[in-house]
Amino acid sequence: MTSLDTTMRSSADPAKVKFYRIAVEGPRLIRSAWTEGRRPRETATECANEQEAAREFEELRWKKLREGFACVADAAQAARGDIVLDVKVPNRSWAEAFDLSPDGRTIVVGTMLKDAYGAEIHLIDVATGHRRLIHAEPVGKRQTFVHAVHFDASGERIVYALNEETRLFDPASGQTRILGQYREFQDADFNPFRVRPSWDAARRRLLLFDTGDRVRVLDALDQDWNEVFATSAERAAMRCWAGALSPSGKLMALCFTKGSRYKEDDPEVTEVEIWDIDRDAVLCRIPLDRKPHAIGFDPADTLLVANPESAEGPCAYSLETGEFVWHFPHPNPHLTDRWATCYGWAYSPDGATLAIGRRGDTDVVDAATRHSDPAFVRHPGERGTGRTYTVRFSVDGSLVASGGDTGRIIVCRL
Repeated sequence: MTSLDTTMRSSADPAKVKFYRIAVEGPRLIRSAWTEGRRPRETATECANEQEAAREFEELRWKKLREGFACVADAAQAARGDIVLDVKVPNRSWAEAFDLSPDGRTIVVGTMLKDAYGAEIHLIDVATGHRRLIHAEPVGKRQTFVHAVHFDASGERIVYALNEETRLFDPASGQTRILGQYREFQDADFNPFRVRPSWDAARRRLLLFDTGDRVRVLDALDQDWNEVFATSAERAAMRCWAGALSPSGKLMALCFTKGSRYKEDDPEVTEVEIWDIDRDAVLCRIPLDRKPHAIGFDPADTLLVANPESAEGPCAYSLETGEFVWHFPHPNPHLTDRWATCYGWAYSPDGATLAIGRRGDTDVVDAATRHSDPAFVRHPGERGTGRTYTVRFSVDGSLVASGGDTGRIIVCRL
């Protein structure tokens, strides 16, 4: 007999919490609604069979998520793979614009209003699902895209990218500071949909892109956010496509590309420069077969890791030799011309786990063996995060959060 049961709580008003329970007992779909401190009102529907009841269960849960309810569970009592928060973010979310605070207690998410005119930044409490608007960008003549949001090391301030500006925002004071800015095709050749600010593992050094095609690294522990490194991204006939800091903050990867895979007279060429930041020197250049959607490093600073733009991978190259080391083949052994689906990825802080954003869910694998953990497999019929572009870990490695183009963020226990 099918047995499904979830209790959701409203995320809008913490002073007046509403609950909604959905349960399946065989072919019966049971619904209960109540406000905190009051008795539930219950209704039951007989479905044609257990499978139909399970489908109705998932459809109703998705409907309540869109209405502002969230599924929450006590992380301390959760088992590995259990969902501790399932929430739909307000407005329209940019799939890559969310972050999990270092202590795992809070999510920050950047959202856009209708047709991307106007934007909002919200905080979501992981324990309760309660969300709070902390910043609103006014509607203007130009569209406002929130390309990235990141907590700082304290979890108290937020670095976010709005169009071509990288900003530091303090929710406590409401003050905003611009750390870097440029105008595409005017004073720089960066594409804000491709290059975004990013941290090292300790969130001490911040990589950003600035006017004059400058790539800069700032020291967040310095009150004035002084620059510790800068270089030009101008290259003959090539455009800076992506960038990342290594977990140690000592290395930086810059990806440059030109041409197109579809043009014989102008073939695609992609190369990644690996920089030693403290020595201000290029250590090596690694050619790639395809443009990456994103690049980064393994926790030991020994591998360049990338997922090709065709939503495949990830794959890795040795920083020492430049050689191709590993990739994730397609799960169908007959599809040898393509790799497994990948929209985003992240390593756990200890480097033991690699989480990969797939289509609809997140694949959690052993970083050494690259074998999947069955505790995180999504059950058939469950709606997930869609194209899962962003994966984040808490600093203690106990939680993994995933978000995709459905606007849904799911936090699981590790």
